[in-house]
Amino acid sequence: MKIVIEKEELLKGIQAVFDIVPSKTALPVLSNILFDANREDGRVCLSATDLDISITCSLSAQIEEPGSTTVPARKFSEIIRELPEELISLHAEDGRVALQRQGGVEGIYSLMSVPAEDFPELPREIDGPEMDFSAGEEDPDSDVLREMISKTAFAVSRDETRPVLNGVLWQVGDGKTTMVATDGHRLVKYSRAVDTPGAETEAIVPPRALNHLVKLMSGGSRLEKVCFGQNHLMFGLSLEEDAEGAIQLFSRQIEGPFVDYEQVIPQSNGKKLRVANHTLSPAVRRVSVLASAQTHQLRLKIGGNQIELSASSQEIGGEARESLDAEYDDEEMTIGYNSAYLQDVLRRIDSEDVMFELDSAVAAGIIRPADQPEGEDYLCLLMPLRLND
Repeated sequence: MKIVIEKEELLKGIQAVFDIVPSKTALPVLSNILFDANREDGRVCLSATDLDISITCSLSAQIEEPGSTTVPARKFSEIIRELPEELISLHAEDGRVALQRQGGVEGIYSLMSVPAEDFPELPREIDGPEMDFSAGEEDPDSDVLREMISKTAFAVSRDETRPVLNGVLWQVGDGKTTMVATDGHRLVKYSRAVDTPGAETEAIVPPRALNHLVKLMSGGSRLEKVCFGQNHLMFGLSLEEDAEGAIQLFSRQIEGPFVDYEQVIPQSNGKKLRVANHTLSPAVRRVSVLASAQTHQLRLKIGGNQIELSASSQEIGGEARESLDAEYDDEEMTIGYNSAYLQDVLRRIDSEDVMFELDSAVAAGIIRPADQPEGEDYLCLLMPLRLND
């Protein structure tokens, strides 16, 4: 294999695939990036995988000798980042890859390679329902998807004994798309109205794949479509301004079924507490500094149009207490929450006021924006903590 490629173009491809390369793996070849210069479209394709998530990125290049090989991802990327903006020649032969500068300055860098045949076979095209995110007034905005991911993926479980809770449930159909995540102590649900012609499906998606999708879009790549296959999802993106460049991100689905979240969300929490988020959020952060390092318990005493936050730590013998104005005219109640979980939710609520929907000190509470745009429904369920005497 021999190709000539602009450093800037090659760096774009490395940045797109690098995060998928596992830092530790029992299969050494997974620490490499696959270069494929055998494509019929005359472009070179970079690929990486950790066997659960795979990514391919096609780049413009001058292919002098077709072929394929793999290179050590970390050392290769370090070399490319340090080179100046100029043409680079890559030549793979006899188990080595040589990088040669083409800017009139002699410079050759050589690395051992692993044959492309040793690299795992990657997913290809996915057959199944699609969501079209290409430009057009009738198509759903990819920014909506990015926001939904950021507001739900944080709540997935880290408990490997319940794999189904290690992912985000993504449902599409009936003119809306919904994402749900839970770890058993909290549950987040976010629904948005979108145009979903022909798409009626669901999948449980690992948050790592969703977070990498957000990173790609934040880096300038444009989401074009999502394909829901039987075992995988495929996210198709265009690479910045390059109309021909394309990224395909494949993610293995987590096998379900997911929890019946509609049965978990209480429908009759009649006590309503409304409070300004710009005062509540910083107060929660301040008081939580002195919460127990073990329980992270934060007390909320509500009544008489006020909310009193308090926390105490036996480990350091500290206490904190702070009162805020609020709208609440029901019976007085004291409820305990995990302060870290509460902060996670409050920082993702965009409206000026936050609404708590409560029932009792031992029942799950609902937190949602007090004001939401039409077609949007965002809520978080928090299980209360047993109050310390």
